[in-house]
Amino acid sequence: MMLSKINFDFPEGIEIIPNTIVHVYVIRYQNSVIQIDGGIKSDANKILDFYKNSGISPDYVLITAVDYLHVGALRDIYDAYNPKIYVPKREVGSMKNGPALKGILEVEGKGLRFEGIQHVNSYNKMEINFLEVMDTPGYTMNNISIYFKDRNSIFVGDSLIMKHNKMKLDSMFTQNMEMARASINKIKGFCPVLIFPSHGVPYKCE
Repeated sequence: MMLSKINFDFPEGIEIIPNTIVHVYVIRYQNSVIQIDGGIKSDANKILDFYKNSGISPDYVLITAVDYLHVGALRDIYDAYNPKIYVPKREVGSMKNGPALKGILEVEGKGLRFEGIQHVNSYNKMEINFLEVMDTPGYTMNNISIYFKDRNSIFVGDSLIMKHNKMKLDSMFTQNMEMARASINKIKGFCPVLIFPSHGVPYKCE
């Protein structure tokens, strides 16, 4: 869903990069610029144009899941601005080396590929003290969400999708439905809270 279709009052210090296919959020807080997820490859120019037009650059990029949807444009961002990148600990190798596609995906999975980046960090070494990283597996086995307490907001990536003002799972792309349901319940435990997903409209759960 494109920004032009989103009617939502964003909290101070949180914004969305316009018209990306997979939502990319930006936090401006305590003299830091933090990007949430890297978007798909075809959205690289939109992300770079956003920073150019805003007169800012990302100090950090936090990744909720290491796949082509969430890190496809990350190489372009890294080459332009050299931000510090954080990924789930078990995904550091994938982020450095690119996806391990096997079988038919190795032949037919060109669209699933992304370019690796050597200089990445795991979340257990994260130095941003106003954000809390929590495990919300299911979409991928190492998926995480990011809680911004001072704005009562959670960036959930593809841990869930919002559909008709309800939290849903996309069974086609979710690796483990049982774990994903547990992760939704974990996120619901923060309600009332603002939920910022990778797809669909941001939502306030009560």
